[in-house]
Amino acid sequence: MRPVMLLGTLVLATGSLAAQEPSPPPAPPKFNLTTDADRERFLLEAAIVRRRSAPGGITGSERATLRSADGWEHDAHIQRIDQHKMATPIGATIELDFHDSYRNNVAAYRLDRLIGLGMVPVTVVRDDASFTWWVDDVVMDEKARHLKKIPVPAPDLDAWNRQMWVLRVFDQLIYNFDRNLGNLLIAKEWQIWMIDHTRAFKHFKQVKTPKDLGPRVARELLAGMRRLDEPTLKGSMKGLLAGSQINGLLARRDWIVKHYDAKIAQLGEAAVLYDHPSRVTETVGASR
Repeated sequence: MRPVMLLGTLVLATGSLAAQEPSPPPAPPKFNLTTDADRERFLLEAAIVRRRSAPGGITGSERATLRSADGWEHDAHIQRIDQHKMATPIGATIELDFHDSYRNNVAAYRLDRLIGLGMVPVTVVRDDASFTWWVDDVVMDEKARHLKKIPVPAPDLDAWNRQMWVLRVFDQLIYNFDRNLGNLLIAKEWQIWMIDHTRAFKHFKQVKTPKDLGPRVARELLAGMRRLDEPTLKGSMKGLLAGSQINGLLARRDWIVKHYDAKIAQLGEAAVLYDHPSRVTETVGASR
């Protein structure tokens, strides 16, 4: 009987020791996709597991599903176009200083963050292309809204107009002559996202269409434009924009700021400025 009892004692002791051994802590996830930095890193590092043509694309753009090593998945819009011509026919006109480059998508994203908007999805350069975070919860684009004659609900109309005025200033700032209704996305709660800026950032120092500027300007946007300077832009836009493009951007900034300063002097701040909080810290979600 003693050997049996001794064996039972040993077995119990062994089990007790095993129960007391601490389990290793779980490895922290590599990505949580809640910040611009996390989303940039995900777009740069996650593996491409599926490709298909992007809807509405006319330059061979793709929609790709990316997956990180720790299981996060999200889609990206990939554009590889990279053309520059001194002049090219577009419709019935000749477009001078024609740029159509994936680099401009990244420049638009970085400029959006420099002036504190958060209305352009995260975009990075990868494999000689722009990888743009695919926006979740898109209800429709502005083209579909117009075709279906869907009105903006009255409770959301003021916020909608304020977003549109921001968009108009941004397009004049970057000299975006290709803002068609299909690259204006509408997410839940009538939130606007601006995508596809490949044909922006000309070197011209005049704004393209002054009459497109809204009657009012967001206080935060005006302050963000005032903060822009050549050293900051040269650092942020290295490898994306040439010096002449940066000079043109700053000259257009000066014109826009002067335009609204004159309106403020004439009408007063209350009639011209409005609040439009930054969306830079907002997330667009992911799955795994």
